[in-house]
Amino acid sequence: MFDSRFGDTEGPLGFPMMSAQAKHLDRVLYELPKDDAHAYRKLSLPSALTQLQPGERADISWITTDDPDREGDMIRVDGMDDSQFTLNPIVTLNHAYWMPPVGLSLWRRPLAEKGHRGVLAKTYYPVRPDQWKDADWPPDECFALVQAGLMRGKSIGFLPLKVRAPSEQEVRDQPAMSKVRYIIEKWMLLEYACCYLPVQQFAVVEAVGKGVLPPLSAATQKAMGVDPPIASPVAPELPRLVETLSRINWGEVTDQHVRRSLNRLRGRIT
Repeated sequence: MFDSRFGDTEGPLGFPMMSAQAKHLDRVLYELPKDDAHAYRKLSLPSALTQLQPGERADISWITTDDPDREGDMIRVDGMDDSQFTLNPIVTLNHAYWMPPVGLSLWRRPLAEKGHRGVLAKTYYPVRPDQWKDADWPPDECFALVQAGLMRGKSIGFLPLKVRAPSEQEVRDQPAMSKVRYIIEKWMLLEYACCYLPVQQFAVVEAVGKGVLPPLSAATQKAMGVDPPIASPVAPELPRLVETLSRINWGEVTDQHVRRSLNRLRGRIT
């Protein structure tokens, strides 16, 4: 089950898209080699560059770079084809297509900056429309998490179109290339999401507007993989307990505990 705002059909890779996108992707998949090197995959990263105007509901982030990811794959940023994604550039939270989208990708650009080459993208988090009747508006929650520094990653879903292993000459010239599994020279961007644990270590939000972190809805917590707290009644003695605990010098208690533990390990009497 997916939210209809992401498309009118389930695409050949199992997530929603527009019918025209699905037909084009089906043709591309038919022509690609049927091996692991050309399999659809996700890649996550950290960070952004350009300064934004105060109050702008957007961030600018790396969504991928030329650096090898944790799986040992290296994506050539100049090989990006985002024509498929441009048809419906909606951004999800953690690839959760069952909940409403949280953003819109305004642009994606290959760029070299601070010793890294990557694809920089601007993600806009729309204002709640007047006709939205639900209590929670996911873009508000997502953008607040980005502003608070609690969600610094972006995760792309892409299809490798042209893949090769590093050549012997490349490994001789750059010994670090011996750890690279595949060099992905051409690839098709199919989706990207705001996420928490990036696979690509250099895809993080750098520039955001200012804001306040709201309480998170149950749907957002579910997309994040967080269990909502279970409410429990406050015992009558709880305020008194809190007051008592606040008077304790926890630094001194910790100090004493560490000293006793060390003395025991040294064979001394505590």
